[in-house]
Amino acid sequence: MVMAALTSPSWTRRLLIGFGAGVVTVLTFFQLGWLILYWLGAVSDPPPDMTPTRPFGVPTIFSGAFFGGLWGVLFAFLEPLFPRGIGYWIVSLLFGAILLDFGLWFVVAPLKGFSLGFGFEPRDVAIAIFLQSIWGIGMGILYRFFVPSSPRG
Repeated sequence: MVMAALTSPSWTRRLLIGFGAGVVTVLTFFQLGWLILYWLGAVSDPPPDMTPTRPFGVPTIFSGAFFGGLWGVLFAFLEPLFPRGIGYWIVSLLFGAILLDFGLWFVVAPLKGFSLGFGFEPRDVAIAIFLQSIWGIGMGILYRFFVPSSPRG
């Protein structure tokens, strides 16, 4: 069943929608999460973050949106395996909270010359988990809007 979904012509559409939904999720849900943290005083700068990133000097928000799109492609690839019902939303949240944070802590941090997990400061870990969880839920919402899933047990 999964192999049929992966090889069907609609799979290309799912990947494109996954990328687009990942980009839009960063520009909406993630930014809303950042704004909430700003209002609560947990972060010092309001969204959007226009700080240039290395090595090309692209503003952080656009770099994040691009990589959010790539994560959206992975989400689209794995989404047919997600349970339905409340389990879908739990897995979407965990996708963001676990996979995105692991990528951030164990790939992005070292590539940017930082220690693993950016030092795993508890406050920063909590902020990252919160923001990536919001991305996961937002991704689930947008993806299901554009690619309604078939009901199954």
